[in-house]
Amino acid sequence: MPFKHLISTGSGLAAAALLIMAASATAAPETTKKNDSPPNIVIFLADDMGYGDLGCHGESHIKTPHIDKFASESVEFTNFHVSPVCSPTRAALMTGRYPFRTGICDVYGPGAEMDPNELTVAERLRELGYATGIFGKWHLGIGAEQSPSKQGFDEALTCKDHAMREYFDPVLLHNGVEKKFEGYCMDIFTAAAIRFIREKRDQPFFVYLPANLIHVPLQVPDELKAPFEDLDVTNSTKKIYGMSSSLDTGFGRVRAVLAELGLEENTLLIFTSDNGPCSSSGPVDRHMAGLRGLKGTVYQNGIRVPCFMRWPAGFSSPGKVTRLAAHIDILPTALEIAGGEIKFGPAVDGASLMPLLTNASAPWPDRTLFFQWDSGQIPRRGHAFAVLTEKWKLVQPCGMDSPEQKHIRKRYQQLCEIQKRPNHTSIEGPPRYELYDIRTDPGETTDLADQHPEIVHKMMEQYDAWFTDVTRRWSKPPKTKD
Repeated sequence: MPFKHLISTGSGLAAAALLIMAASATAAPETTKKNDSPPNIVIFLADDMGYGDLGCHGESHIKTPHIDKFASESVEFTNFHVSPVCSPTRAALMTGRYPFRTGICDVYGPGAEMDPNELTVAERLRELGYATGIFGKWHLGIGAEQSPSKQGFDEALTCKDHAMREYFDPVLLHNGVEKKFEGYCMDIFTAAAIRFIREKRDQPFFVYLPANLIHVPLQVPDELKAPFEDLDVTNSTKKIYGMSSSLDTGFGRVRAVLAELGLEENTLLIFTSDNGPCSSSGPVDRHMAGLRGLKGTVYQNGIRVPCFMRWPAGFSSPGKVTRLAAHIDILPTALEIAGGEIKFGPAVDGASLMPLLTNASAPWPDRTLFFQWDSGQIPRRGHAFAVLTEKWKLVQPCGMDSPEQKHIRKRYQQLCEIQKRPNHTSIEGPPRYELYDIRTDPGETTDLADQHPEIVHKMMEQYDAWFTDVTRRWSKPPKTKD
């Protein structure tokens, strides 16, 4: 019997705090008859693309016609959240678990090395007979045991290190072996993914394409930047626009080959991003859709990202789901549509989104989600976290960077000055607790903490219980996969 959703079994957390909530939508999708064969699954993950970086979300300069068209034909999760930075999001997406559980708390050093005993979505799908391939940025460890080839992927074309430093003619790892490629990084990864799809077309396949765009370094072909040269924006933003065009073209090519091969009908195709706009790329003149913050912050522009899903054989679209969803939900969603159950391995924190995808009006309970990034190599209680429900968001914004990593706070200070907002992200000062009615105030403009101290207290208790639960591995040896 396929499972419908899974929650963490962690101690100290009220069950209701981790259950999934009721669904609502406009143009609610309806269930259609499923194909008899298991669906293919393709996850396209952008890097540092914020919620406002798409034409469908109000950006008037960036040309993203393929993604915008897909958005108009998909079920859009308008309230989808991820971690403030990339490695934690990737760990959550791969495992369905909060990043601290997996050994990930940072983007470099030991804090960016996922425990090899973690079970990934690729491992679980391979158990169900799927061919599995990754083409892009892994960023969950560079050791042999943490490599994608040891984490369930039959084919892996990835960066040599955590991230790429050269986007033209790069040296990449193909199944663990260094190889030099010619061309631009996005074209290389897209071509490899398309080849894999063609080769595996006669069996179910899982393709994970975690693009390294639009992350720094800002390197882009001149012809892609040229259309934006006359815009009154910073040079870095012009480069980001060109990189976004490359990302959009790559996504369009992948979707086109699915259609060409007659596979689109029975493929779950997901587009999302790993966090909000990058702080070191001059994002202060980018469209931010009214959201506060940047990558690295736990304000909404750091953790709320675009998310579109389409599977014609499984559910009707377009539609909009406004209920709370997150990166930890991808794995259980993928496993449910693949017809699998979690029969082994560690507890999963996420919930299958299939009830929302098939009926966006289906009732289900509220949930409480938690987001934290800690640049201290080990999780530190109370540093830069958010507790999020359908209505309320508790934010403690201080401590997101270590004293040595100041670039995010510097860029955010510039943004606060332009937007005439207070900057409360100091690492040296005491923590502060802000409360927002996120349903009516998605821009986080009015702090209601003084008016609702009882809600702040309750959400602080939930955070403390969650932190104690998800950091247990840091005080004892991890379990093995057996």
